[in-house]
Amino acid sequence: MHSVYLDRFTDNNMALLLIEEFKKEILIDKSQLPEGSIVGTWFLVEIQNDLITKITIDSSKTKLMEQEIGNRMERLKSTKKSRFKRN
Repeated sequence: MHSVYLDRFTDNNMALLLIEEFKKEILIDKSQLPEGSIVGTWFLVEIQNDLITKITIDSSKTKLMEQEIGNRMERLKSTKKSRFKRN
C-alpha cells in the first residue's frame, strides 16, 4: 500500500494525486475516488502496472496532517510581529 495525497481537481473532472513515496503525479477520473474525497485527503492505494487497483481514504493520516498544518499556522501567527514602529 502506498500513501497518496489528493492535490486538486482539474477543469475536466480529473483528480491529481501525488504519490509521496515515488514523488510522482497521477491523474485519475474523479468518479474513481471514494465518496467523501476532498482536496487535502490522504489515501492508501495499491498500484499494479502504473494503475491504481484499490483506493481507500486514510482518515488517520488526513487528520494528522490537518492538525500539523493547523499547528504550524498557529505558530506562524503567534510569532508574526513587526519590527517597525507605528506612528
